[in-house]
Amino acid sequence: MLCMAAPLTPVDQLVSRLIDHARRITPPTRILSLTQAHGSTLAQSVIAPCHVPPLDNSAMDGYAFAYPQIPPTTDRVWPVVGCAYAGQPRATLAAGQAMRIFTGASIPHGADTVVMQEEVQREGDVIRCTALPRQGDNIRRAGQDIQQGQQVLDVGCRLGAAEIGLLASLGISDVEVYQPLRVSILSTGDELVEAGQPLHDGQIYNSNQPMLAALITQLGFELVYQRSIPDDPVQIAQAFLEAAACSDVILTSGGASVGDADHLKTVLSDIGQIEHWKVAIKPGKPFVWAQVGHDQSAVPVLGLPGNPQSVWVTFLVLALPYLRARQGQSQVMPSVVMHIPAGFNRGKAQGRRDYVRVQVQHGQLVPYVNQSSGVLSSAVWADGLAWVETGQTVQQGDPLPFVSFAQYLA
Repeated sequence: MLCMAAPLTPVDQLVSRLIDHARRITPPTRILSLTQAHGSTLAQSVIAPCHVPPLDNSAMDGYAFAYPQIPPTTDRVWPVVGCAYAGQPRATLAAGQAMRIFTGASIPHGADTVVMQEEVQREGDVIRCTALPRQGDNIRRAGQDIQQGQQVLDVGCRLGAAEIGLLASLGISDVEVYQPLRVSILSTGDELVEAGQPLHDGQIYNSNQPMLAALITQLGFELVYQRSIPDDPVQIAQAFLEAAACSDVILTSGGASVGDADHLKTVLSDIGQIEHWKVAIKPGKPFVWAQVGHDQSAVPVLGLPGNPQSVWVTFLVLALPYLRARQGQSQVMPSVVMHIPAGFNRGKAQGRRDYVRVQVQHGQLVPYVNQSSGVLSSAVWADGLAWVETGQTVQQGDPLPFVSFAQYLA
């Protein structure tokens, strides 16, 4: 009697399940100063405590005055009674007077218009306008940028340089953010040797662990534990238990396939449980979602394949949305998906969604010459990933969805 293999889970379905699971867990929080908060995720929305700018101020170097009820002419003369500089208290201006004013200075009481200095002729302590402004010209109004009471940043926002600057403009010095997600990385395989050590027959350098470690730190998570383990079930189980004791999430590479030396599934079934195994993605079908432990304190495991390019693709497409959701971030998927004409043909449909490493050349997607799952150089060469859906053929010029690596990692 034939045993039918279970159908592969579609990529979007698995990602949706992963995000939904991650959203059920609220990360702990801490208070950080703005100087420490770059890259952190907001745990509370930010409401503006004041206007920005706080007062009407001049957008130009020039002269401030009260626009007369009768429109002025170029013959009109205004006496100049002083200067207004940025950072000084507001002065007061009487009707019919003008005041020298510099960019950023508060508009004097009684003034409602600024004329640019290039449009003024000054003779001693009087001015004439060579070009007549409109009432209200060249003034930045209080609250023009931000209104007091306005929600300016949402919970789940990752704080970049612009967000830090915006918070500082509001006088906010400390923010409540989520603590960084604690991530462990385990690599399995008898063949793995760390960089800097001599290679013997049958061995390869461990590229997955340093690559994943770099991704984790680049994205603002906290790398708390990493270890390379031989293909021994006892040592693999011990490493999982050690990692689970200090981690929020465990990432693994290798051991997720069906070979005799691939022990990941068996070990995780013994010390936890398997949530999912195998997804309709190329490269990277043997992706494991599991947990170490059986209760509320169980630690999730995302088991990536062993081939380096499969690790790169499955991290970006499957693991990263989960990690961002666990971190409490609101934006977990790439915000920009472009559709660009294919610069290649593919006449044979695939049974999995195929993520193709491509460059954008002359407005077309050009694939790397070798799309093998073991060719990590394709990730260095490529601008990003385009994908061909399950069952889809491609003719040159067909638009394909494309996400740059910069967008994935933004």
